[in-house]
Amino acid sequence: MRIRAKRLFTPLREFEDVCVVIEKGKITSIGKSKLTAEQRYPILAPAFIDSHTHGAVGIDVMSANNEDLLKLSSFYAQHGIGCFFPTTVSDTFDNLSRVAENVRKVMKNDMLKAKIGGLYVEGPYLSPAKSGAHKKDLLKKPDLEELSRFIYEYGDVVKIFAIAPELEGAEDAIKLLRRHRIVVSIAHTNATYEETTRTIRMGARRATHVFNAMRQFDHREPGVVGAVLTNKDVYCEIICDLVHVHPASIGIVLKTKGPFKTLLVSDSISATGLEDGVYELGQMKVEVKQGVAKLYGQNVLAGSTLTIDRAVKNLVFDLGIPLRSALVMASFTASKASGMKPNLIAEGMSADIVALDEQLTPLALYVDGRLVHRP
Repeated sequence: MRIRAKRLFTPLREFEDVCVVIEKGKITSIGKSKLTAEQRYPILAPAFIDSHTHGAVGIDVMSANNEDLLKLSSFYAQHGIGCFFPTTVSDTFDNLSRVAENVRKVMKNDMLKAKIGGLYVEGPYLSPAKSGAHKKDLLKKPDLEELSRFIYEYGDVVKIFAIAPELEGAEDAIKLLRRHRIVVSIAHTNATYEETTRTIRMGARRATHVFNAMRQFDHREPGVVGAVLTNKDVYCEIICDLVHVHPASIGIVLKTKGPFKTLLVSDSISATGLEDGVYELGQMKVEVKQGVAKLYGQNVLAGSTLTIDRAVKNLVFDLGIPLRSALVMASFTASKASGMKPNLIAEGMSADIVALDEQLTPLALYVDGRLVHRP
């Protein structure tokens, strides 16, 4: 199969008027081929990755069955996402194990459109002081025996694990997670600068939705924000719905971290893709008004109704970020921050490609060279 593009972003480089040749799910060549192409698109880029999503179209990851996960896969594919990471909220490890079991069953299902990269466990090892949309009575200090059992059973499925570094027992938990090559993300935390820096030295390499549900920056105590923004080893998640983070704050992240250490996430909930109303997020009720999700009856943000294609548009059209940088954050950096192989359009790589129009609306999605979505 041959696909021609007016502009192609690898996304590390940009090319004009090139043809991508795909054979057996792999990219075999990229160049100025004069051969007839089966499809032509204004823009080609690596398929987007949403590595932090709690659900969409009425489906909550915590209660999703196999059919639900397939429906989520189809929804994400419509938005140019070639790979997603179902993300939990704080719950008992019995319930987290049930979610992990469901994800494991579906991960290799031939009917998936967007692939599942693995499970992102967000909670219950989070700070009550920065609980956000997590039930405080479900939060707890790390329990090494409990965590060891969970990893023994589901270490093949769990790829990212969020933890507040200041909690008693957090350091041993982080060491255990890193031994099993699970990405440790600093999250829902009231940690000081020193506590956060120590965690980074131990191997924490990601920060969950930066600025949100974490100790804020102060000129005498930079806190967790100061630590993750100034350490070159940490990848920073950003929810770019222009609600969770002010545009100026997004600019600060990009100036300190750059696109190769900043990744776009949606933190989307079951209301995504649907009208305003009342929805579920784990055991919590969430009310959505004008697309903004908050805990029912409270002024506390509870995830978002964002999709990654919308986040890319917000960066480019609202904030004036170069398209290549936005695409790097939506694909290449998202893969690196999630412990995956780099998401690239290059010879020998899997043909996971999104086609976009000039307004950056997805026109088609190819996963492993297979056309999985076209409006």
